[in-house]
This record gives sequence, C-alpha cells and structure tokens, in this order.
Amino acid sequence: MSHELSEPVHRYGRQWTVTGYGIEALDGMYHVPFSDIPDDEAARPGWLNDLCRRYGTDGGDLAAALKAARSIQAVEQPRQRPP
Repeated sequence: MSHELSEPVHRYGRQWTVTGYGIEALDGMYHVPFSDIPDDEAARPGWLNDLCRRYGTDGGDLAAALKAARSIQAVEQPRQRPP
C-alpha cells in the first residue's frame, strides 16, 4: 500500500519520510504533523513509543526521520515567528 506524500519531501527513508506535513509512513498508515514533534531532543512523545512498539516498525529509520524533522523545524521556526 502506498499513498501520495505531502510536498515538499525533505527526507525519503526506507519506511518513514519527512515532508512538508511532518513525518509520514510510506505505507500511508501513519502521519505525524510537525505540530506534534517536540523541539527538545530529550522529549519522547507518546506517539513515538507507540510507533516503536508497532510490529514491523523500522526504529532506526523512524529515529532518523525524527532527527531530520527536528532539524527542519529549527530552520523553519524563526521564519514563523511574528515580527
């Protein structure tokens, strides 16, 4: 199963992709918007634990997607702040 990914695609992984929306599973089953991705690298959101426990999740690819999404957030956030 596959689906149309949100544009732009920032990182294309084996199972998890970082898009303009956030983190998307290539099978179309799971989507995590940027608003649900904490900036703090020490933070471990509940959705991350849930996805890591899911059978068949490539934890390394998900961790790489999360890291890439956080780096994109760090670049994008200053532009989103009002003047």
